[in-house]
Amino acid sequence: MSKRINLVKEFHKKFKVPVLKKPSLISKDRSELRYKLMREEVEEYLEGVKNNDLENIANELADILYGVYGTVLEHGLQDKIDAIFEEVHRSHMSKDYHQYKMIKGKKYFKPNLK
Repeated sequence: MSKRINLVKEFHKKFKVPVLKKPSLISKDRSELRYKLMREEVEEYLEGVKNNDLENIANELADILYGVYGTVLEHGLQDKIDAIFEEVHRSHMSKDYHQYKMIKGKKYFKPNLK
C-alpha cells in the first residue's frame, strides 16, 4: 500500500493538500470534503457498471483508492494503515457466512484499533 500512498502524497504536496504526520482528527470542512470526493468516485463507478463500461470501472476504482489514500494522509494514518487493515481483515475473517450473507457469529470479534 505504501507505494500508492506515496504517489498520492506526491499529489498532495504538489497541490498543497494537507498531509498530517500523526493520527489525527481533521476539521469538519475537510472531513466533509473527503467524504464528498470519495462518494463522487463511488457514484461514478456505479455509472460505469450501469453502462457496462469496464474501462470506466477500472478508472473509477483507481480514483476511489486515490480518494481513500488521500483521506488516510489527511488523517495522518499512513504509517498505521497496513496494521489497521490487517486487524480489520482478521475481524472480517471471524465472521460466519449464512444464506449469502456475512454475519457476526459466535467467533466474531471487533477489530482492536487502539
